[in-house]
Amino acid sequence: MGSKSDQLLIVVSILEGRHFPRRPRHLLVVETKFDGEQLATDPVDHKDQPQFSTELAWELDRKALHQHRLQRTPIKLQCFAVDVLSSAKESVGYIILDLRPVQEKKQTPKWYPLLSSKYTKVKPEILIGMALESDAKPLTDGFKAKEAPPREVTPAFSNLDPKNITAVLNEEEGYHQIGPPEYCNELFVLSVTVAFASQLEQVHFCISFTLCYLTCMQQQSEIFYCNFCNDQSILV
Repeated sequence: MGSKSDQLLIVVSILEGRHFPRRPRHLLVVETKFDGEQLATDPVDHKDQPQFSTELAWELDRKALHQHRLQRTPIKLQCFAVDVLSSAKESVGYIILDLRPVQEKKQTPKWYPLLSSKYTKVKPEILIGMALESDAKPLTDGFKAKEAPPREVTPAFSNLDPKNITAVLNEEEGYHQIGPPEYCNELFVLSVTVAFASQLEQVHFCISFTLCYLTCMQQQSEIFYCNFCNDQSILV
């Protein structure tokens, strides 16, 4: 290990994106890997101009930096879309950064296009800055993605008349949009719980891995239900 003055930080600033499609059901995460260590940004909204506002950093000495430059060790950024309901993670493209041009002075961030992008029609890009910094302080907790600064919150859409609000089904994303998409972009999950049931042994279910879709409603003194389109009723 070199002396303290020889310790450096490779700092990758992942600032913002552009030309991303809007997907309210998903979040964007950028995972960055260098020299076997992986760091990631905080999840942000999957919209046209996502604001990552994150700095990721790796520690190394000057000798190791020289070796990485000789070996052309890349810094790889992998961009993922994460489904907020199922937590499924889908790769939407990647970026390869070259370590050789990085200098110990502030450099202007550049726009990098996503390679092998899932979104071929819009061609997303991410604004990234790279720099070398002297590591003057001892490491305590290691390096992780720094918390992004608070983003500006769009004021409420006060002119919206609640009587005119209708739910519009988005078949592609699998959700209902209520209100203007540019203002109403929070995601909510509606759950229905059946609190009580009896004599379920009399109900003839299909013995398979097929999910039984059971709908029920109360009609006066009996419960009506549909089980695989076989209408039956139970007196209560």
